[in-house]
Amino acid sequence: MALDYRVFMHSYDGWNSTSTLFYGERDAVLVDPPQLLSDAHRLTAELLLIGKNLTHVYVSHFHPDHHFGSGVIQYAFPRARVVALPSVVEDIVFTTDDKVDMWGDVFGRNEPEKVLIPMPLAEPRLELEGYELEFSDGWEGDCPNNSVVWVPSLRVVCATDVAELDSHLWTGESDAARRQKWRDSINELREFDARVIIPGHCSPEAHQTLDGTSCIEHSLHYLDVYEEVLATAKTGEELVAGVMRHFPGMKTEDFGLEWQARLLFPKSCPDSFAPLPGKPGEIFLDPHGEYLGEPPRE
Repeated sequence: MALDYRVFMHSYDGWNSTSTLFYGERDAVLVDPPQLLSDAHRLTAELLLIGKNLTHVYVSHFHPDHHFGSGVIQYAFPRARVVALPSVVEDIVFTTDDKVDMWGDVFGRNEPEKVLIPMPLAEPRLELEGYELEFSDGWEGDCPNNSVVWVPSLRVVCATDVAELDSHLWTGESDAARRQKWRDSINELREFDARVIIPGHCSPEAHQTLDGTSCIEHSLHYLDVYEEVLATAKTGEELVAGVMRHFPGMKTEDFGLEWQARLLFPKSCPDSFAPLPGKPGEIFLDPHGEYLGEPPRE
């Protein structure tokens, strides 16, 4: 039997992140479990109904919305191994404690108190019923060191947080130089000549038609718009309104845009903007404890 796949999208509060199940006649591999316990339980229920033998849960990068719920899934599938590339395991080891504390204050009981640390893969690939899933790290996205999944037999890529669709891109951990590297990584996705590129986040509407590569165009366009608006914005309201004019009605990760406005323009943002999940300088740090975003502009 040839491989097939199914993409799951999680809740608005869970960033509308995606998880992808690749499966054959008997076995399956899951890419990127969600963050919130409620989302993880819903996903686990779906996996149990599908009825495949889950052999591995692959984690693409250190952001919590792509791995914190792995414990829920492994409880239901105790033989499944939670794995990641060695560089990603290292990133998770260095960031998990701080992120558990930060997001626990935001989500309370919907956030795990303890997080599974993935096992490092000896090789950047997994075999699934005679077919390979190939992994590569070092991709620039909404954080450093994303990894991407390529399934040659399906010509399908999981772009993780390198590319998104019908979603605000999280720019809070990047400056102009890193966003240019991000564009380079997005364009590099084209080299797979994939039939389908699955975004790391998408809207409920986009989730119904994830059958192409349009996340590349959306992500590049969004970064261009953001750069253009940021160049002239003098307040947080101007930044948010300027971006929203280009993407009216786009809800997925809109709170992330308001967080970015609060980080850049802390004095001029209205109370209606989503509150930051912690103190600036103590949140959204990279695995080395550094903040890679831009400094405040007021």
